[in-house]
Amino acid sequence: MNESYNRMLLRRRFCKRVVLMLTAFSVSFYASVLLFGGFKGPQVMRLTDLNRCPACYGVTVCPELYSNQITLDSNHWNMFNAKNIYYGYTKSNRRVVLKKLAHDWELREFDDKLCDTWHLKHSCKAIELLNMTNVDEKLLKIVEFNLTWPDTEPRKGLVMCPYAYSLYDLIQSLLNNRRESYKSEIINIWTMLSINPEPIILQVIPKSKGWPVPPYGGVCGRLEVVGHEGEPLSTLLQVAWHRKLKYAQKILDAAMDFTFKHDRFRFYLMDWSLDNIVANGKDEITFVDLEDLVVLDKHILPKKDLPDWYQRYSRELMGSGFTFSIENMCRHHLSDHNLWAACYVLAGDDNPLLYPIPKEVNTSRPHFDRLLSTCLNGEDRFRTVSKLQHVIEEMLSDEKIVGVGAVR
Repeated sequence: MNESYNRMLLRRRFCKRVVLMLTAFSVSFYASVLLFGGFKGPQVMRLTDLNRCPACYGVTVCPELYSNQITLDSNHWNMFNAKNIYYGYTKSNRRVVLKKLAHDWELREFDDKLCDTWHLKHSCKAIELLNMTNVDEKLLKIVEFNLTWPDTEPRKGLVMCPYAYSLYDLIQSLLNNRRESYKSEIINIWTMLSINPEPIILQVIPKSKGWPVPPYGGVCGRLEVVGHEGEPLSTLLQVAWHRKLKYAQKILDAAMDFTFKHDRFRFYLMDWSLDNIVANGKDEITFVDLEDLVVLDKHILPKKDLPDWYQRYSRELMGSGFTFSIENMCRHHLSDHNLWAACYVLAGDDNPLLYPIPKEVNTSRPHFDRLLSTCLNGEDRFRTVSKLQHVIEEMLSDEKIVGVGAVR
């Protein structure tokens, strides 16, 4: 009797597990059908939130999405995609990344505050923003940095300094200068500055002009399309050390480019990490997260609030970890922030790319480790980075170094 009862209990438990598994599968399956629009294949338009325009990023790539010139890769789709990052292909089989540029909760929070932000009725529609007249004021408020009373809270997004009005020169190339579309374009820019300015930056410093950023495909609603440029360096720590040295060379080059290459602005990135730098099969690197950065106009005429403008700012010791001062960056025409940040990625406290340095390298070039340490903790980082670039170039031409294998 007891044996029969035990068998019955086991059968019930087994059936319950089967039912739960089938239920979970059904929920996942039908959620994908609802999201992608049917059984014949993905319809990426469901991700765009076009109904939120003009409080969106724009519509430049909508025709390509609507006509299936760009399709989602269903093999990499996950209904629990917290980062809202998707992958796809163009008709020419070029791999692309589709990014909503924010978490769902961040987008909901933005929408919940939209009407109050513009002093509209609580039940307002996004289209009503086209009737607003104080758009320019809203733009400057997002990016300004108060030099008199600096923020005590960490800043996110794009900070325009030393004076916010330089934003108009930064975004000028993005505007069509057509009267009938100006208002919607400005609201698009306000939305990107409020949520994530990456599409703006990718157009100001495009890959086509040699910047180490992804190629910009365009935007549709609240979806950005960029080229897929490789895998994060944080997943490539097992590669041979000489390949890491190639990455290091290009990271230092990028730090100099972000600081000096543009004829008007400096771009100080606030989120340097191995997760945000990817590499392809040619060992070329790309910075794929351009959400948080300080953009400094180096051609302004300083007012009395900038007595030290023409002095060079060197990052002082601020304790362990990735720390920096936006206030000091904004008060000086030149900062070594990008150089220090690059060296932190290579040799800092948090999973440094180049460490441990192989014994053969430490034996033949003991000065290399000292240079990295000087870049982190010394004073003249511009001179130190110049020496590092020279040493790395020389090391990469040494067959003994190139033969050094993986160290992790």
